[in-house]
Order: sequence, then C-alpha cells, then structure tokens
Amino acid sequence: MHKKEKPGRCEFATCKKKLLLSDFACRCGNFYCLSHRLSEQHVCTYDYAGRHKNELLKTMSSAVVALKLERI
Repeated sequence: MHKKEKPGRCEFATCKKKLLLSDFACRCGNFYCLSHRLSEQHVCTYDYAGRHKNELLKTMSSAVVALKLERI
C-alpha cells in the first residue's frame, strides 16, 4: 500500500482550510485540519473496534507461561 499524497486543503465536505505541516492523515486515509481531525467530527469509516478485537485475539491466542525462578 503506497502513501496517499498530502492534499493542500482539508478533505471535510464543508471545510476547505489550508493544511499545515502539523496536520496528518487519519487512519481512514484522508487528511483533515485541526478542527476535523477527530474521528467523531468527520464520521470516520475506519473500524477501530475490529482492529482492537484482532489485536486482543492475537495476544490471547498464545499461552501464558511464567518464567522459572532460580533457587538461591
């Protein structure tokens, strides 16, 4: 997957603010200004719950084994 080139303006429908160096891409792949960077503000399509569920399944699938302690 190649990186999408950073556009000059915010990709929110009604906002066309000029993007600054500090503005970055959301996990959904679009670039937003400081006002619309949060996922609740731009109706993000990225599946955060699914991502966390997959990470949890990966960590829980391996057996938890305690390290043996050396006797003194």
